[in-house]
Amino acid sequence: MMLYNHLFEDGILQPMPENVEGLRSLSSAVGHFICPSGSGSLVKYFLKKADCEILFGHKVTKITSSNEKWETSCENGTSHTFDAVVLTIPVPQILQLDGLMPHLESNHLEKLKAVKYCSRYAVGFFYDNEPTFFKDIPWCAKFIDDDIIRYCAIDVHKRKGTGLPSIVFHTSKEFGSSYIDESANVVQDLIVKHIEQLFPKIPKPTEIKFHKWRYSQVEQKYCGEQACLVVSKKPLLIFGGDGFSNSNFENCALSAENITEKIVGLVS
Repeated sequence: MMLYNHLFEDGILQPMPENVEGLRSLSSAVGHFICPSGSGSLVKYFLKKADCEILFGHKVTKITSSNEKWETSCENGTSHTFDAVVLTIPVPQILQLDGLMPHLESNHLEKLKAVKYCSRYAVGFFYDNEPTFFKDIPWCAKFIDDDIIRYCAIDVHKRKGTGLPSIVFHTSKEFGSSYIDESANVVQDLIVKHIEQLFPKIPKPTEIKFHKWRYSQVEQKYCGEQACLVVSKKPLLIFGGDGFSNSNFENCALSAENITEKIVGLVS
């Protein structure tokens, strides 16, 4: 796939290190990669290639059509007009937007409501020095057979970089679904205590970052022939993303390709 070649050449992707414990065996055709500069570098790479104006802090809350245009209203009070709109946010968040329901066919709405996601929590431990604990660990990442914690990674080791260590933990989807609406403080304390039980020698972190991942990965995607859905042709409105293809990089790229084909075909 040409896309991977570009990402490797530009240093955005590199093969996953071999010292990963508990990684389940998959087909030899399946590859595992990491972003040495963090997953955010992948997003920045594509945005830079797109050479488009980017607006941050503009959470869309409403979409309405007028004069063959789409008007988006944002939480910060601003509004914008577009010839075409593409939504790639999680499907449940699409359905929460005001103004869209009149544009959805009943069979589309039924399929959209059937899209399911698993939920997880992520916790990061950050340090302002390098405890010997990290020097003695033989793995850079580890998949764990545990009811609460399923994955952990020492980022500086996984990326083969330099700098102060940090370690990130992901919970199981079962734990996530059971505690997704609990108080953040309660859940964080529960996770941290369990981490200390799993790794009794782990040093106290200088800082802890906690993240609730309500829409972590797609468990049941939209039932359609392509990895996107054209809701309206004029003005053009397309839904896409992993909710229409599944949650791995290749399927997200497939959705983007399908969306691009639709835009080129319908706009030109």
